[in-house]
This record gives sequence, C-alpha cells and structure tokens, in this order.
Amino acid sequence: MKNFNNKVAVITGAGSGIGRALAIQLSTQGCHLALADINRAGLDETKTLLRSDVTVSLHCVDVANWQAMQLFASDVVSQHGQVNLLINNAGVALGALFKDASLEDMRWVMDINYWGVVHGCKAFGPIMAQSERGCIVNVSSVFGLFTVPTQTAYCSSKFAVRGFTDALRHEAEFLGKDMHIACAFPSGIKTSIAKNARRTAVEQSPEEAEEALAKTEAWFWTTADEAASDILTGVRKRKVRIKVGKGSNVMDYLSRLLPVKFSLFLRP
Repeated sequence: MKNFNNKVAVITGAGSGIGRALAIQLSTQGCHLALADINRAGLDETKTLLRSDVTVSLHCVDVANWQAMQLFASDVVSQHGQVNLLINNAGVALGALFKDASLEDMRWVMDINYWGVVHGCKAFGPIMAQSERGCIVNVSSVFGLFTVPTQTAYCSSKFAVRGFTDALRHEAEFLGKDMHIACAFPSGIKTSIAKNARRTAVEQSPEEAEEALAKTEAWFWTTADEAASDILTGVRKRKVRIKVGKGSNVMDYLSRLLPVKFSLFLRP
C-alpha cells in the first residue's frame, strides 16, 4: 500500500501511545479512520488531534470480546463502506515471575494481546478480502523474538501473535490472496504500557517496584511518533517483519545469532 489517501484504516488501541500516533499520521495523509479503544476518553482526545477533513468513527471496544468485535466490524462497514488497512495494536503488560503470576492475570494478557489480534483478523478479514491490495499489521514486540524474566505472560502472548501472523500470511499465499500481512516488532517505546501494567512482585517494596519500573523505562528509546512512522514505512514497503524503534534491528539480529544466550545480556 503506497498511498493512504482516501483509504480506510482500522486501528485498535487508538486511545493512546502507538495507536494514537498511527491515527495522527494517517489522518495527515488523508486516510479515513475507524478507531477503537476500551478507553472512551482516550479516543475522544485522539480525535481532537486529527485532521477535520477525514472521516473518523470512534468505537469503545474490548478486543478480547468476540461479540463486541463482530459488532465493531459491522459498524465500520456501515459507516465507512470498506476497510483497506487493519492494525491490531491494542495490548497490555504484566510484570510478574511465573511462580507469582495468577492464572487470571495471565489469561487477561492473552485475551487482549493474542485473542484481540485473532478477533480483529477474524472479524475484518472477510471485509478486507473485498478490498484491492489490503493490509493487516499485527503488533507483536521484540519480546516476541526473545524472552526475559518476569515477562512469561507478555512474551507468550507476543510469540503467539508472531506465530499466528506468520501462519496467516502463509495461508493467504497458499490461497492466492493478494493480502499484505505483516507482524510489527516494537522495541522500547515511550508509552504508558509499562506504567499501566499489572504487577505481581511480592518480594519488592513500593520503592523497589518504582526503581524497577524506572530501570525498565530507561530502555524506552523511541517515541510513539517514531514507532508509528516505522510501521507505516513497513506497510508502504510491503515488509512482512516490521522492526520498530531504535535497537530493534540489532535485537532481532542478535536473537537469531544467539537464540539461547541473547537474553542474558538484558538481565538487570
């Protein structure tokens, strides 16, 4: 997809962070937008930052809810008539050692990060099949390339997104569909995902937890605007693996070169 003008893009997690930055950049290029988030106030704020001459619809949706996603897709078709670009971006995080993480919290991460992506592709895939040269971008993470301690749930969800996207792309090729399907791998992006993460750290004092968060955020080298630009550049170039943010290419290379030992370099 070389040009976004007069196209229709669906973005989940558009109430903040990368999703908001994607909406802003696409609107400046004349792209009409269907924006979803569970946070209505965030969506309203995003809309104030967009060009007034593009059509924008706001949808308060829990991507983990299949019925809600089906209704979302139906509403988008009613309001926009078509979908050319789908970016499954909504995501959450959980900071916990596996021994301390509750199954409820782990399911919460998988329901949003993985099943939210599946629901997006299932709900919008048939609609997009009617669009010429449509594109789906599923947002994984560099933690879908390698693993670190305290991120068992998050890494599992992002590896699942990566595997699902690869398989979906191969199926599209097998069926002869001209659909561009890509997986994006953001490195540390300056968003609120770490701050809003659920945490289970029974062995840490509040001060130690704050220090751990600060150490994590010290790895966040890339702004949401830069991340959005990387993703849209990847869409234009029809990349299937879109590396996002400073250091993501290096992390990808090293994780392939040293698949077992690479994670040791990232431990505190």
